[in-house]
Amino acid sequence: MGNSVSSMQTEGAWNEGGKGMSVYDIREPKEFASDWKVATDSYHRYEEDFDLMKDLGMNCYRFQIAWSRVCPTGDGEFNEEGIAFYDRFIDALIARGIEPMICLYHFDMPLALAEKYNGFTDRRVMEAFIRYGKKVIDCFGDKVTWWLTFNEQNLYHMPETFLISGYMRGEKTLRELYEIQHHVMMAHAHLTNYLHETKPGKLMGACWRTPRSIRLPASRAMCSVRSNWTNSSIRICCASLRVRATARK
Repeated sequence: MGNSVSSMQTEGAWNEGGKGMSVYDIREPKEFASDWKVATDSYHRYEEDFDLMKDLGMNCYRFQIAWSRVCPTGDGEFNEEGIAFYDRFIDALIARGIEPMICLYHFDMPLALAEKYNGFTDRRVMEAFIRYGKKVIDCFGDKVTWWLTFNEQNLYHMPETFLISGYMRGEKTLRELYEIQHHVMMAHAHLTNYLHETKPGKLMGACWRTPRSIRLPASRAMCSVRSNWTNSSIRICCASLRVRATARK
């Protein structure tokens, strides 16, 4: 039994430890959403959190590395203080018999990359993400067996793409959606191959969100079927690339 979180939902410490700004750090609080700056304060209280998890019998924890904590600008120098934090974080899980699972991206694009390149619409952001992912694998690949590249990767062929990819300006065109999806899939393939080549026995996948269509009322069934048919080729492309990327030589 385990649980799953994102960094912005839990860490807090948005301006501590050398962390750079992410797109979530400029979001205004709303009626049903906080401003993310404190969250559950896991950055300061993770030992207490892990003790509670152990008491509950949890044996796995899927957490996210904050890209902007490891690399404040997304594509510049790495932040050794941030890397050291996650090293202690992982050791604390292992010490309690809780298996760590790392997710590399859960929607919190470094603000500098979003502002400069408009997020994953630009190939340079894909290249920056691969560089960041390789660094995290180099640092923690000997300790962590289970890895995810992108949270809910199937969202990247849906309109939600523009909310989660660091997209800050534009007309949200179909071409841009395909560019984002292409860069996300290529990044996944590059990092999966890198993990398999450098850390034998370690496994990487991508988290997929359950399609909303299976929860739609019957009155919307035909719209759901039509939508699913339209998107089926995209999902097949995603799955095909993932299978090829994970195939062992």
